[in-house]
Amino acid sequence: MRGWGVALLFALAGVLIAVGVVALILYFSTRPQPFQVPLWRDPQSLVDYTKIDPALAVAGLGGVADKDLVAQALTEGRLDTAFAILVFSPSIDDRESAGDFLLLADRYRKDGRNESAVHSYRLAGTIATLSPDLPDTVRADTFILAGEGLATLGEYGLAQLYLDQAYNVATASAYLQPATRRSLFQRLHKGYQMIGDRERARVSLESSAQTFAPVTVPELPPVLPVADPPPLPLEVQQAEAQRWSAAQNLVEQLIVRGGRAPQQLVSALASALIAEDRARLPYYDAQIASAVQLSAQISIVQARINWLAIKYRIARQGYGLSLVPEWEAQAEMIRADLTKSYELLFALYADLIVAMPDADQIERATEEILRREILAGTLGRYPNYPAQQRIAQLQQATAQLIQSRPRDKMRVAVLPYAGVDSFVLVDDTSFLAIMHD
Repeated sequence: MRGWGVALLFALAGVLIAVGVVALILYFSTRPQPFQVPLWRDPQSLVDYTKIDPALAVAGLGGVADKDLVAQALTEGRLDTAFAILVFSPSIDDRESAGDFLLLADRYRKDGRNESAVHSYRLAGTIATLSPDLPDTVRADTFILAGEGLATLGEYGLAQLYLDQAYNVATASAYLQPATRRSLFQRLHKGYQMIGDRERARVSLESSAQTFAPVTVPELPPVLPVADPPPLPLEVQQAEAQRWSAAQNLVEQLIVRGGRAPQQLVSALASALIAEDRARLPYYDAQIASAVQLSAQISIVQARINWLAIKYRIARQGYGLSLVPEWEAQAEMIRADLTKSYELLFALYADLIVAMPDADQIERATEEILRREILAGTLGRYPNYPAQQRIAQLQQATAQLIQSRPRDKMRVAVLPYAGVDSFVLVDDTSFLAIMHD
């Protein structure tokens, strides 16, 4: 009898803790926000094209990977070059992008460029919220780092937005080990103190003293893999090699001449780019039409998007100088082509998901791809994406997942912070409460 009594006490304690957790998450998700939150701005509109280092940026056209260029730009203090690469490039994965935006924000803040720092912190936090590809430990760490940085800048509204999300993850995630969870609450205690929120600082400190059960269930990876680049025919490979060579020659002279280069080398790179474009796009279009497997079509369309992103960046002088005036005059047409390619990409993903044999996979993949689409649109890489329609579909898909896989993961909801609709991560109960509010 005594054993049953002890077990009953533990069970009751578990229920009380669960009720308390739900109440706290509802409080943190739906309470009034006393601070201001600036409106969201298209990240590409924030790029200062006059401050891009052309020698470093054009190296990306010479075969250097975007992620390596960002690292080099941060090392050399070419912050606007790093920002431009991160904003335009769809080839850097979400985890690396979020981390790089945090590093960039810290550098902007130390240089006294507070507005640019705020935008970079916000981009890191947005990726942490929307990306389906990050583990909860990375999300929470990103939220806290963004919140701390924003609090230092006096942007208490945005700091609260990300500290609250870190709190939600620390409280509700099923995949955090006890030491990680306690550390998050301790950091949240300090973060809330930074924005003068004594009550939430107290709650976080009390939570850090709790005993948490060890986690034995691993966090599931995404259902949908990242598309692999398709093989290229010899003609496209040769055109790419010629572009790399022309870009490398231009970079060499840009370095030697302090950012100025002979027009002859600029024209040579322009000719190589146009020739490559004339080889790539017809090849991609022919392959899309002839490919039988959906996965192959998706890979080709993603490659087409990656090329159009380069082309559009050139059209916007996103490499720090005018390279192809013809494309600059066609910037809106290129942008429209980019939009159509994204539309096709996500339509193909929808077809791929419908063909999955398992209902559980279909539901999870549907939520994943909607988050990826919304993230691409929010970051400005997918121009004119149907925001309201996709957000409504995501809410519907999330509600379905809550029924079939309760407490499986954090959910994306839309919540007004200081009157500005913001994407936030919440638990199941909070999501349903927000939906029915």
